[in-house]
Amino acid sequence: MSESSDEEAAERRRQQKIQRQLDEALAASSPASDPVSIVTSGDEEDWGTESQAPAPPPQDKAPPPKR
Repeated sequence: MSESSDEEAAERRRQQKIQRQLDEALAASSPASDPVSIVTSGDEEDWGTESQAPAPPPQDKAPPPKR
């Protein structure tokens, strides 16, 4: 792997970690009117200027069977 590929992979993992934390915080929020928040470092808060959003984390649950 090249150095830029390593950096891109690290950035992708960092963004996926933040997205996973936000998804978990949203799922745990009740009632829905409560603001969602997570604790991040200053580096994690800089999402850069990329126009592409990180891929969503894999879903743990299978969709319910059709009846």
